[in-house]
Amino acid sequence: MQTISILDVAGVDSVNYVKCLSLILFLLGVGSPLSQVASDESKSSVQPANNPTQLEIPLVNVENVAAQPLIVGEKLTYKIKVSWVPVTAGKRVDYIEKKLLLNRKSAYHITSEAKTSSVAARIYRFQNRQSTFLNTKGFHPISFRNQLQDKKYSARVEINFNDGKADYEKISQNKPNEAEKRDKKELEIPLGTQDELSMIYFLRCKKLEPGKTYFFPLIIKAKVLKVTISVERGEVLKVKGLGRVKTLVVTTSHGYRLWLTDNRRHIPVRIEAEVKMGKMKANLEKIEFVK
Repeated sequence: MQTISILDVAGVDSVNYVKCLSLILFLLGVGSPLSQVASDESKSSVQPANNPTQLEIPLVNVENVAAQPLIVGEKLTYKIKVSWVPVTAGKRVDYIEKKLLLNRKSAYHITSEAKTSSVAARIYRFQNRQSTFLNTKGFHPISFRNQLQDKKYSARVEINFNDGKADYEKISQNKPNEAEKRDKKELEIPLGTQDELSMIYFLRCKKLEPGKTYFFPLIIKAKVLKVTISVERGEVLKVKGLGRVKTLVVTTSHGYRLWLTDNRRHIPVRIEAEVKMGKMKANLEKIEFVK
């Protein structure tokens, strides 16, 4: 069986190894499990972005939950665990930092950082920082940055979105003293194409109906792929900082599940995935509003 490394999933060059904690942390990108990890175990249901079925609704055409559903200053902290590991594997922090003008367009600047916990870092150190600039009209990305440090390996991915096209560039190093590798591509993209971070907020901004199936295009590993999601009503959960909340459960093309609050904010409060090393869980531990 082919070994799929965290670096394959990240859309950067591989050094052909798998480390449990770093993979678990990167899975919290949510877009990442929709690529090569799942296809290593079963036939992939991710299809080219221009291949919808009649029963699937383009998410880009779905009505927004509100004119401006995202709140500047919202900071969400998740604790990440895997079923058989007794300690916390790491944490992820998602932060809507500010509104600004980029390329003459109003945008939210959103960042996300995932890293191993202090205990886990003694065994394996991993850090991934993503940044997206999300257009306040339509909620599609204008620009995306991804920085990855996986032991000695480092990589940077940059995507700039234009009308119908995206400029993709990847710069990576296997070791600090080795030469950098560069890869540049121009991708043709359908309307509503997302990056690995913007897709979470795109989902949050849309009215999702239980029983419906939706799809949207996603850039992952320098390719534009179609992601499908199905929506159902979830249970009432007790969440720190929110109390008891009704939820919607969103299941992706590869069986990853997200619990969103069933209101106009659609806050992700839980994420679960069955992966080779067990069940990965990420639970919302803290919600803040930073001015």
